Amino acid sequence: MKLHELRMKLHQYLRHVWTLSMVMSKFPKLRTSVPNEGQILWQREVQSESTKDDDGNRSLWVDYCMNSTIHGFKYLVGNKRTTIERIWWFIVCLLSLYGCGRLIHSVYTKWDQDPVVVTFAEKPAPVFSIPFPAVTICPETKVRKKDLDFSKAYEFYNDELLWQFMAAEQMVKLEALLQVCDFSFGLQMNNDSYADNVVQVLQKLAIPFEDIFVMCGWRAVPIDCRKFFKRTLTDSGICYTFNSLAANELMRQDQLHDEYEYTLENETAKFWNMDDGYSSRAGGDTYPRRTFGAGIRAGMYLILKVRKKDMDYLCGNSFQGFRVHLHTPDQYPRTTNQFFRIPLSQEVSVSVDPLLIDTGPNVRQYKPNRRLCYYNHERYLRYFKVYSKFNCDIECLANYTLHMCGCVPFSLPRDKEARICGLGMVPCADQATSVLEEMDIVHEFNKSENFLDKCNCLPACNAIVYNTEISQAGFDWRKLAENIDLLSDELDEMELSYLSIHFKVARFIPIKRSELFGLTDFLANCGGVLGLFMGVSILSIVEILYYCTLKPIMARTVSNSRAENLTPIIKSTLILPPTEYGLAAATQRHRKEVGKW
Repeated sequence: MKLHELRMKLHQYLRHVWTLSMVMSKFPKLRTSVPNEGQILWQREVQSESTKDDDGNRSLWVDYCMNSTIHGFKYLVGNKRTTIERIWWFIVCLLSLYGCGRLIHSVYTKWDQDPVVVTFAEKPAPVFSIPFPAVTICPETKVRKKDLDFSKAYEFYNDELLWQFMAAEQMVKLEALLQVCDFSFGLQMNNDSYADNVVQVLQKLAIPFEDIFVMCGWRAVPIDCRKFFKRTLTDSGICYTFNSLAANELMRQDQLHDEYEYTLENETAKFWNMDDGYSSRAGGDTYPRRTFGAGIRAGMYLILKVRKKDMDYLCGNSFQGFRVHLHTPDQYPRTTNQFFRIPLSQEVSVSVDPLLIDTGPNVRQYKPNRRLCYYNHERYLRYFKVYSKFNCDIECLANYTLHMCGCVPFSLPRDKEARICGLGMVPCADQATSVLEEMDIVHEFNKSENFLDKCNCLPACNAIVYNTEISQAGFDWRKLAENIDLLSDELDEMELSYLSIHFKVARFIPIKRSELFGLTDFLANCGGVLGLFMGVSILSIVEILYYCTLKPIMARTVSNSRAENLTPIIKSTLILPPTEYGLAAATQRHRKEVGKW
C-alpha cells in the first residue's frame, strides 16, 4: 500500500515538471548579457539579412548608410555585397563628390567676383530728375594789357641784358602767368621752388567779370549773369562756374588752408544729393538748377566778349576765345583733360546727352570691393565732403605731388602745412601727373607697391556723365548790330561769341547697376549641382547633423537607462520532491558519484 502511494505521488510530480518545462519553452529567452560600455549597437525593427552583423545589431555608420537619402551610400554596406562591389561604389561616390566640389567652386567664384552687372534700365527717366550740368568758363586771355603786356614782358625777361632792369612787381606778375598760360617756353627761367602768393597775383590780374559776360539766359528768360556765375580757381587760372555746389557743401574747409577760396559759390542744395536725387519737396526753382525739357528754349545761352586790345598770342599759344568744362555739380572743376573751346565770332551749340549710372538697392548689401563702387558715406575724402571718382582723383594727385615734389600746385587742395609749387617745381609736378596717369599700365609689368592702391578711387555708385555733341557756325554779330542800330565804338573794339547748352532729349535711358548673382542664385545653383550628382537636399544635410549630434547622444542615454533598469537574471533550479519521498537523497548521491568521475 505504501509503495503504491509512493508511485502515484512520483507520477504527479513528473507531470508537474513536464508541464512547467512546456510553459517555459514558449517564452523568449532572457538576455543574460549587456553591451560593453562605449560600444553602441543599433537594431532596426525590421532588418534584412543582408544588412545584419553577426549579432544582428547595426553600427552608426551602417545605420546611416542604410537610411541616408544621399544616393549611393547604401551600396557601401551590407553582408551580401562583395568587396569589389563596395570598392566600385566607393569610387563612384568619390568621383561624384569631386565633381560637386569643382562645380560649386566655380559657382562660388562667379558669385564672389562678379555679383553685379551693368545694364540699361527698363524705363526711361526724364531730364528733370537730374541736375543741369555745371558749366565752368575760362577765358584764354588771362590779363589785360594795361596790367601786363605778357609778350613784351617775356621778351624782356628772356633777354640776358634787359631782364635785370625789369621791375620786381612786373617779374612777379609774369612768373604767376607762366603757371596758367599754355606756354611751354621759359619754365626753366626761374628755379624758385615755391610761389606762395601766386593765387593772390592771379586774382589781381584776372579779367573782370564785366569784360567777359555780355548776356545770359536760362530757360529762354534773360538773367543776371552775376547771380548765376561765381568765381572759381582752376588749373587754367580764374574761371567762372554755373550750377555748382556751395563751397561749404563741396569741400571740407576745416582741412584746407585759409589763404584763399577755391570757389565763391554760396547757394546750397537743400533738396538734392547724388545718391538720392531730388527730393519730392524740390520745386521748379530748386538748386542745383534743372530743366524740364529738351532743346534750346529749355537750356541756357551766353554771349561772351573779348577786348581786342587785351588779346595776347603768346600766352595762349595763339588760341583766342574761351575754354568750357561741363561737369556735375558735386565735382570740383579741372579743365586740363575735359574741355572744349569757343572761338571768337563763332556760335557754338552744345547738345548734352546725359548718362545716369544708378545702383539698385539690392546691391548696397555688397562690400565696395565686390560691387566696385562707393556710396558717398562709404569713402572718406580729406578735402571733399562729396565723394566722386573725379574728386578722389584730384585729391590723389595732390597727395602724390606733395609726396614726390614736396609742394602742391596752386589749383589743387592742400592743408596749411603744404606749400605751393613755384616755376622751378612745375616740371616735377607735371612729371608726377604723368607718372600717376601711367601707373596702372606700369603696375601690370611691375607688381610692386602701387600708389593708386592707396588712393582707391573706385567709381561712385550713383554718377552722371554729360556726353556732348557740339555744332559750330559763324556768328556775324556785327551785321546784326548794324541792322538793329546797336553798333558802337565800344562794341567795335570787341569780339563776341555765342554759346548755348541744352539737353538733346527730354527722356533718356539710365544705366543700372543691379545684382547679377545673389545669395539665392548661389544656393539654387549649389542645390542643383548636389541634387544632380548626389541627390542631396537640405534634409540630407540635416540627416548628417542628426547622426553626428542628436542620435548618438540619445542612443547613449537610452543604453545607460536600460542598463540601470535591467531585470535581474533568475537562474533556473530543479524543483525536487520532498525528502520523505527519498528522491532528493538519491539525486544527491548521484551528483556525488558523477563528481567523483
